[in-house]
Amino acid sequence: MADTKAKSKPRPGAKPSTKPAAKDKSKKEDSVADVANKIWKAGLGALRTAEKEGSKIFKSLVEKGEDFQTASMKGSQKQIENVGKIIKGGVGSVRGKIDDITEQKEGIWDVLRLEEAFSSVMKTFGVATKKETDILKKKIDALSKVVNELKGTPQKSPEKK
Repeated sequence: MADTKAKSKPRPGAKPSTKPAAKDKSKKEDSVADVANKIWKAGLGALRTAEKEGSKIFKSLVEKGEDFQTASMKGSQKQIENVGKIIKGGVGSVRGKIDDITEQKEGIWDVLRLEEAFSSVMKTFGVATKKETDILKKKIDALSKVVNELKGTPQKSPEKK
């Protein structure tokens, strides 16, 4: 009788197997167990190293952190000093502007006081102000209009100067 199992064709370039299939399966199981065992041992080794080297690494990290903090603080301090200089310069500039405005304000008050004094002198001598003169002009124009209407002559519009 013929063998019912089909024989697999060898892959091109592959060496023909000289070992029985049962041995290949057993060897694969051994290699998986061997790899798992190696991984377990590597984990135990890492744990052991961490226990021994952990405090050294921790101390090293603390030192690096302190160095970084010191350098950062020095840089920050320089920036704070620069900002302080800028603010001091700005404050000086603002003070100068305030002084200028104060001087201008005092000059304006001097002009206003002078105008008040001049107006007072003019009133003393009986000289009319511009406002009073404008009111009188309006009254004269109104009276002229009424007089012209009574006379029957049309009024000319007043010329503005």
